[in-house]
Amino acid sequence: MDMNPFVLFSQTHILSLILTYGLIVLLTLYIKSLEDEKTQYARVSLGVLLITHAFLQIFYGYQFAWWESLPLHMCDFSKVSIGLYLLGYGPRFFHCAFFWGIIPASMALITPGLAYSFPDPEYVNFFYGHGLILLGVSTGFFVLNERPHFKDFIYVTGITILLTIVIYIINILLGDGANFWFLLYKPTGDTIMNLFPDAPWHIFALVPTAIFAFFLTYLPLLVKDRIK
Repeated sequence: MDMNPFVLFSQTHILSLILTYGLIVLLTLYIKSLEDEKTQYARVSLGVLLITHAFLQIFYGYQFAWWESLPLHMCDFSKVSIGLYLLGYGPRFFHCAFFWGIIPASMALITPGLAYSFPDPEYVNFFYGHGLILLGVSTGFFVLNERPHFKDFIYVTGITILLTIVIYIINILLGDGANFWFLLYKPTGDTIMNLFPDAPWHIFALVPTAIFAFFLTYLPLLVKDRIK
């Protein structure tokens, strides 16, 4: 079956965004309305879905370059982090997912680097996986009342800078076009990174932009704390 090429902000793309974010809102409200015991079931179930989705992609490697099946993209880190938090592994995992997940996952949905549109399986899986991340963070924040503080912003920023060095080295060692976190070259398609300098100089715009995105994610909470 011939697949439709992906077109940024086409009718299909816009409807997919509305459906994804609409479901996140509705499911968050539904989980919040549950009794404590059922909320715990929902929390664990969502955590299992997130962890399972992150590692099942290892078995999809035959469809892409072999390294693409490794769960080393930033959204994979946020997916595993929020999954572990929902399974009870502590707030540090929520803090990482909060900063790694909200804007990066949203930007991925708004400007996805996809070749084909719905009903291509990769398109469906892409929206499902990134939607799960946002649903997990939404559940932690709005249902479980978890939140980061400024020290957590500093902590996650530091961890991210260290991981950037590690991921860069992994890309070099893997070769074969490995480009986790888009550190070696910019992604194809229409993304915000089209505004960055050409590779390898794009990395000097990428890292500060990521830190700025983390700060923007935290900014509403910072303003709320200052008002109090």
